Amino acid sequence: MRVRLFQKYILIDLLKIIALLVFIFGGFYILIDFFEKLGDFLKFKKPFYLFLSYIFWKLWVNIYEIYPFIIGLSGIFCLLWLNRTNELLAFLSLGFSKKEILRELSKGLLIISILGGLILNLIFPKAAFMSLYTWDYKIESQKKQYLIFDKDIFFAGNNYYLIAKPLEPKGEYLKDIILVFLDKEDPKEIWWIDSGYYIDKTWVLSGVIIQKKELGFKPEFFTNIKTKLPFKPSTLVTVEKPIEFLSFSELIKRYRFLKKVKRPYDDILAEIFLKIFYLFLPFILGFLPMHVYLEEFAPSKMLTCFSKSLGLYFIFLCLFLLLQTFLRKGFLFASIILIIWSIIIFVFFIFSLKKNK
Repeated sequence: MRVRLFQKYILIDLLKIIALLVFIFGGFYILIDFFEKLGDFLKFKKPFYLFLSYIFWKLWVNIYEIYPFIIGLSGIFCLLWLNRTNELLAFLSLGFSKKEILRELSKGLLIISILGGLILNLIFPKAAFMSLYTWDYKIESQKKQYLIFDKDIFFAGNNYYLIAKPLEPKGEYLKDIILVFLDKEDPKEIWWIDSGYYIDKTWVLSGVIIQKKELGFKPEFFTNIKTKLPFKPSTLVTVEKPIEFLSFSELIKRYRFLKKVKRPYDDILAEIFLKIFYLFLPFILGFLPMHVYLEEFAPSKMLTCFSKSLGLYFIFLCLFLLLQTFLRKGFLFASIILIIWSIIIFVFFIFSLKKNK
């Protein structure tokens, strides 16, 4: 019972610190986005609810980006709070060891890292899309005459209509394509295409049936056709999202397409790796700094243990940002360093799970 109360107390304090940090940093980013974009928004004379919608989705994008750093930092601030209120000293006086305190904080940090990371990985792609779409197309009213319904696209171009199902997020691989060429308002040709992909500025089509008005719309069958069409993949994408804004499933689809057409996909593999690493990043950043804090702890050395643990945290943070930059630039050795770093952290964590004091 005593141990359970101790665990509950530690977890509640950790959650309070996380909520406070998210509120502070999230509110800070809201203010920046609000006043940075407000002047531009007023020029377009659009309903104010569109601006609030943009701020709402942009907030989730910001939370996704700062979440691992806030969670990693929360363990240190939790220890600082317990130290400041003398609760840390009280735990030690009651017979709880530094190792037990580290173990409970670390378990809480790891669980919150994974659960929060999974939730944000689900929310982030939609939030990134909606923030870009709301600003670029609902507020700035940029072009693009097409609708997206379910997983299909409908595009109304100059003298043609297109219906297709994209198989990857950049619009370079399509399935179930219907292409109608028009003569004024009347159909001139109808193309029924099983699938097609875009490479070297050309569409490679498979399973094609062509019906022409001049032949009485009699179907002609083709196994494969390599041709130029009046649209490019970029015209089919509602919002051009950076690779880091793609969801995990979109990255997998993109990877399969690039592999199919034998194009480089190192950047996609790097982003997939970072999506997975994101789940553990707060724990990896925060575990050893918490260990340093507790090792240096003494009632009269509050500033010393805090500054040392915070300094180590920022060293880890800079290291991760450096390796992330290398990885996104195509230097895959950075992923090996991140994996080794993670293994070292988890080995220390496993040792901390031992019950001996």
